[in-house]
Amino acid sequence: MTKKCLLVSPDFPPPLIGGSLVYISTLVNNSQDSFDIVSGVTKNRKDEVIESPDKILRSSFIVDSSNPTRFELLKMYIYIFFLIPFMAFRTPYKAIIANSGVIGNSILIFLGKLLKIKVICIAYGEELNAPLKNKTVKNILKKNLIKFFYKKASGFIVVCHFCKNLLTNNFGIENNKIDVVASCLSLQKFSEELNISKKKNSILSVGRLIERKGFHLLIMSVLRLRQKIENLTLTIVGQGPKRKNLLKIIHENNASDFILLQTEVDDEKLKQIYETSELFVLANHELKNGDTEGCPSVFSEAMLYELPSIGGKYAGVETAIINNENGLVIDMKSESDLDKAILKILGNKSLRDNFILNGKKKLLRDHHPHVVGKQFEKSIERFLNDKPAEDFQKKFNSSTPSINI
Repeated sequence: MTKKCLLVSPDFPPPLIGGSLVYISTLVNNSQDSFDIVSGVTKNRKDEVIESPDKILRSSFIVDSSNPTRFELLKMYIYIFFLIPFMAFRTPYKAIIANSGVIGNSILIFLGKLLKIKVICIAYGEELNAPLKNKTVKNILKKNLIKFFYKKASGFIVVCHFCKNLLTNNFGIENNKIDVVASCLSLQKFSEELNISKKKNSILSVGRLIERKGFHLLIMSVLRLRQKIENLTLTIVGQGPKRKNLLKIIHENNASDFILLQTEVDDEKLKQIYETSELFVLANHELKNGDTEGCPSVFSEAMLYELPSIGGKYAGVETAIINNENGLVIDMKSESDLDKAILKILGNKSLRDNFILNGKKKLLRDHHPHVVGKQFEKSIERFLNDKPAEDFQKKFNSSTPSINI
């Protein structure tokens, strides 16, 4: 009988909203491995996104990453500490897949050593970068936990090359212990019938309305460029704490007729907005406290709906956008660079068409659910057997896209 993997993931859909939730569920659902999953409770069990919902242990002791209290986190860590040995005693797992943040992953690595089960961690950009840049007590603790425990893990699956570089350059993790498995879309997205009908000079940006996404920078760029680009429009889709601030900028500049902020958008409406937009921009940038992006799945959506993209460097964007191939990667804190990049793409149809064609190829090659699911499966197997990366994975791990315009 083939042994199962145990996935410990406080964040696991439903709802299937947010890049990290889409990412982990797509990895699991497109892998041939069998998983037991430990996660938090949901409002409606009927909406499970995995085919065998009986394999998911959902507990009220497990809290997701959206603003948990310290007490809730402490309860979760204690619960995990005692639950995992009990589950491992009942089921001989071949590996523990740790997707529970720095502290949770460190606990699981410790338990893995105790139980003699190999632990493979899933890591993201912000959770590795913030401990390096932010000197709060919490982040100093996380930095030391990473340095002490992460070297004892059997392997790492990361969403972008930025994460890989953080682990190798700043935390001393061996290159051979890390596989980059890119951000992806759910398989359902690829089965949808497209109705592409581009509106000239229309820009789209999608994401949670938080500072690091840079929506305020994009709005200011559009305000500057209205004098240079005829009928330039911007649609922002998302919810979050910066909504009022963004609306204030729009209203103060009398821009509500060409800059639209939409917070209540269903999947079908979002699809239509993608299909009618001409350029996708996420003005992401790194904050002083180290808060930054990994490899946002919105760039994969842009490729699917035939949009060239502009994204910010100093993060994991380059895993999705190969500069001057399917879009542009720039320093978003430079007003002139952002303005020039938008002008460059919207003003050159042949360049747009080339970016779109290359984006389609990259989407199918690197970001398709079947591709990432197979990569995930192979990565688990190679880490369990201490083998080097081969073929596609070896090449993808070592790719280092240029970021110069």
